[in-house]
Amino acid sequence: MTKPFSPVPAEPSFGNSLLPFLRQIVHAYAWRIRHWDLSLEKAVALIHIHAHPDESGPAQVAGACCVPRQTMTSLLDSLERDGLARRTPHPSDRRKKIMVITAKGSRLAKAVLRDLLDVEKAAMNVIEPELLPKIRSLLEVYTGELARLNRSRP
Repeated sequence: MTKPFSPVPAEPSFGNSLLPFLRQIVHAYAWRIRHWDLSLEKAVALIHIHAHPDESGPAQVAGACCVPRQTMTSLLDSLERDGLARRTPHPSDRRKKIMVITAKGSRLAKAVLRDLLDVEKAAMNVIEPELLPKIRSLLEVYTGELARLNRSRP
C-alpha cells in the first residue's frame, strides 16, 4: 500500500487561500476510506444512498458525488456488482430508476461513516472545545457563500 498523503506547506502564491487545507482534508478522508476498499466517490455514493433514500436517483447521487452522470453509471454498476445497492423502478415515475441500499451496503455505509466520524472527533480533540462552535459557524457561512457563488455562475 502506498504512503498516506503528507501535507506540504502552502505555496506563497496561495496567500490566504483555503485550497491547501481542502486538499489535505480530502486526502485524509480518502486515505481513511481506502482502508474499506472503497474509492472516495464510491464511499460518498454509498453513504448518500444510505442517508438519503428519498434522493437516490442517479442524477441526485451524481450531484452528491460531484461526478458526471456518465461516471455515475459505472459507479452505480460497481455498487450493484458488489451487492451494496441495487437499481429499482422509481415509485411514481416509470421512466426513472432509484438506488436502494442493500443490507450489506447499509452495514458498510454505517461502519464507514462511524469510522470517519470517530477519526474526525479524535482530530478535533486537538482544538480547544470552546473554539469548535465558532469554527463550525464560520465554516457554515463560508461554505454557504461558496454554494451561493456556484449557483450564481454555472
